[in-house]
Order: sequence, then structure tokens, then C-alpha cells
Amino acid sequence: MVVVDDDPLARHVYRSLLDGMAPAMEHAGAAASAREAMELVLTRLPDVVLVDLLLGDESGLDLVRALIQQGFAGSILAVSVLPEDPYASRALEAGASGYLRKEDVGRRLPEAIATVVQGKTYLDPQTAAHLLRQLLRARGPRPQRPALTPREHETLELLARGLSNKEISASLRCTTRTAKAHVSRVLQKLGVEDRTQAAVLAIRFGLVDRGAS
Repeated sequence: MVVVDDDPLARHVYRSLLDGMAPAMEHAGAAASAREAMELVLTRLPDVVLVDLLLGDESGLDLVRALIQQGFAGSILAVSVLPEDPYASRALEAGASGYLRKEDVGRRLPEAIATVVQGKTYLDPQTAAHLLRQLLRARGPRPQRPALTPREHETLELLARGLSNKEISASLRCTTRTAKAHVSRVLQKLGVEDRTQAAVLAIRFGLVDRGAS
């Protein structure tokens, strides 16, 4: 493992933590700058690179991107004292395999390393919960379930099965003109433009069985 941190004390702490792991993670070297890190990583090709996102006047995010662009195939674990948002998401977007808050390094570093070396993504529980809340807020409120009359619900079920207006009229025992009117009202209430969109939305709302389409 290669450690990239401009703080000599932090580099010493990481070295001690790695030596204390069971089994111990081999320490392949440490770098204090992005330039040193690039040369060291591309020479030693470690399984894991731990990158502090704040490297003095340099950007750890830029280092992550540069390593990925250079074809580094190992795992990159981003570490930072910065708030989870937006740095955790930016680190993952840049190509990091995980994000760990610096305050949690002492107790979570072995778990984080074990996770990323398996090709998985690691986020400490607090960061993971934070990003999930951000995602849910970004998605916005779920569309309101439309209120359909019993006849419109029947029409939607038949529509979701792929029946034509003529076939719907036969099933509902009404004229084709009336069936067409039912279909139009259903599309209008669902806020969609065609029958396929109506069927998809109906399944999402649970208005029809998934096997109906």
C-alpha cells in the first residue's frame, strides 16, 4: 500500500496502523505530494493507494483522476477531514474505490482496505447514510398515485395487457368509441402520452400486476 499525505505525522500513523493489521498490509512507501505519488505508485504498483484529498496546495481529487487516466488498476481509498458532501461523491466520481473520514481512520482503516482490495466500494456508515439522504432528496417526491374510477381501473388493466381499443370495448361490453374515451381519460389522469408509458406507470404504482404487461 502507498500512503499519500503531506502531513508527516499522519504518514507515521498510517504506517503504524498498517503494521498492526492482521495480516499486515505491506507498506510500499509514502509520498507527500501528488508528483511524488505518481512516480511511486506507477513504479511500485501497489494494491491500494490511500490519498488525502487535501495535499497542501494540491488537490487529492486531481491525483485520483490522474492515476485512473494513467491506467492504475489498483484500488484508491480517499481520506479527508472535509465534510462528506460533496467530497465523498466527488472522490467516487473521480475513480476512488472508497471514502473514509480521517477521524475514523484509527478504527475503520482495516475494514476499508479489506473492502476495496476485494474490488468493492467502501463508505463508512455515516458517509453512506449522508449520501443516501442526498440521493433521496435529489430524486424529489414520488408522483401522486392517480385516483381512477372502477371502470378506468379495468381499462388500465386491459391496456397494460396490450389490448387494442376494439378488444377493450369487447371486454367491457361497450362501444369502441366509449372504450377510446376511457383510454383517453386514463392517459390524462396518469399524465402520460401513450399506452406504453401508461402500462409502465401503472406497474410502478402497483395499479396492475407486473405480469399484466
